[in-house]
Amino acid sequence: MWAYIDESGNTGNRIFDENQPVFMAAAMATKANFDLVYGHDVTRVAKMAGVAALHANELGVGRVEPIARDLRRILRAAGAKFAFSRIEKKYLAATKVFDTYFDQGENLAVPWNVYWLKPMKLVMTFKLASFVITEEIAKTVWECLTAKSEFTSKKKFVEAASAMLERVHLLPDARSRVIVSGALQWAIENPENFTTHMKGKTHRQGHSPNFVAFNHIMDGLERFSKSWNRPIREIIHDEQEEFQRTLQEWHAIWSKPELKGVQPIIYPGDEPFSVSRGPGSVFRMSTENGSAGLQVIDVVLWLFRRALDGKEIGSDCAALLQFAFKRGLQNDFSFEGVGAFMDEKFGPVFSTPLTAEQQAKAEEKTAEFETHRQKQMQEYAERKTASLASKK
Repeated sequence: MWAYIDESGNTGNRIFDENQPVFMAAAMATKANFDLVYGHDVTRVAKMAGVAALHANELGVGRVEPIARDLRRILRAAGAKFAFSRIEKKYLAATKVFDTYFDQGENLAVPWNVYWLKPMKLVMTFKLASFVITEEIAKTVWECLTAKSEFTSKKKFVEAASAMLERVHLLPDARSRVIVSGALQWAIENPENFTTHMKGKTHRQGHSPNFVAFNHIMDGLERFSKSWNRPIREIIHDEQEEFQRTLQEWHAIWSKPELKGVQPIIYPGDEPFSVSRGPGSVFRMSTENGSAGLQVIDVVLWLFRRALDGKEIGSDCAALLQFAFKRGLQNDFSFEGVGAFMDEKFGPVFSTPLTAEQQAKAEEKTAEFETHRQKQMQEYAERKTASLASKK
């Protein structure tokens, strides 16, 4: 199996660019080497458009529309499948705030269920984004995560936590106010227990929309590989300099052959997470001029972006895009997309009253979580006090 990946809306770690609020990536997967088998066909179509290689942004709808039907025929013959990732940068910023301060493995004041049960995690993220997190706070947290020095990182960490603590009263329910204020206060008092600073640039770039989308795309490609029962031989990514090393390093981690048999990680309320993606595959960068597959996914992604922006794309272009959607997987990492996922997957759970037995079990578990939380905080306080005393 071969895969071809393209991106759109690249601002890297500069995610507060108002001109590019969304980052998108897409991949095309085929059982055979698309460049080798269908390269001449794509070149023929490009000549029909009066160019040597397809670049949708340069061609515009006026010259893509006449060749869209021919591209659809090629893709149908190739049996192509597609994976799409859409990242709303403001939503990404909100999730980074939540993960930075409410990871129960680091913030011992957070109840276990608030972070590790996906429905509760998403609900709390939405509440924070709606009532507590301002753009200024989100920017401060981003500076904390992308700072080159640990001193600056911790300074921004405490600064943002203090700013959020002043807004906790805006949360609509008492329980959320108790959880959030307790967590933020503990973070301010114990910043040393949080991993906020990454020394290497490639690790800091792991917060970027580029990496999140690449993660989504690799997950989709792994699903195609399993459904076709074919290993991923090669992944060709549209050439770019800023994130090349980061993507190469993460691919090298995920594609280690020894990870192939490792069981997926399962979090409550979430899909299984596989640590192995494309075991044994090759990852390389190429220009669109050097890859017919990259040219085709460039056209598909460009049409997808235009359609989302409400711009005209033409009937044959729409048919081409619809073909890709019918044979594609989509990951919409946005307030709207995740909200729709929440309604579909957890709506019935939230709207169905608990039975007396379920209520009793829930109260029992909540009590267990609270006992564990108090014990963890007490033990940490004792260790910290002992450590400080030994340094005097």
